[in-house]
Amino acid sequence: MFKELFLSTIISMSLGLKTSNDTTKPHDYEFMIQAEKNDENFSYFIKRDWERELGEKYIDNILKIKYVNSNNIYYGLDIIDKESKDIEYSTLNSGYKFPLGIQIGVSLKNEEDDLDALAHISYDKIIKKNSTDYITSLSVKSDFFNNNIINISADIKTWITDNINLFFLAKNIYYSDKEDFQFKIGFGFKL
Repeated sequence: MFKELFLSTIISMSLGLKTSNDTTKPHDYEFMIQAEKNDENFSYFIKRDWERELGEKYIDNILKIKYVNSNNIYYGLDIIDKESKDIEYSTLNSGYKFPLGIQIGVSLKNEEDDLDALAHISYDKIIKKNSTDYITSLSVKSDFFNNNIINISADIKTWITDNINLFFLAKNIYYSDKEDFQFKIGFGFKL
């Protein structure tokens, strides 16, 4: 069983360098490594970024796990810790997955020892065409007041071989009044 957890896992990496907006500071950089698995009933996404911006160093971590049982009930966990944008929370998620990829349920959010119940709706779709995977994801969690989390993601993976890909990734996270946008190009390989 442990072996099946890692089969078909995709490991991806990207590196970005740029001159700092402040000439008195060292150059900015960002190195990202992530592991992901997207199966029908089980998926996970683990990502770590090391970055330096305007001389300040940050480490960002994301962990998302989801399991869908035979009755289309899903259970999941999201742990988000983005030092670079001061975004930190965790959620336990559960609900029903409809056949077209739409999921509706509830999330319990923990932030600074405060527990909130949020409505959760999400949509995930993977389209495989020739040697390219088009992956879209939209997730909205809200208490319909000031407690809102919106994740938007688009990922295009073009497979050069059966095990090596080039990817283009765009992600946006809105967390109440904070926002994080990422745009990455890199390579990945399948275990």
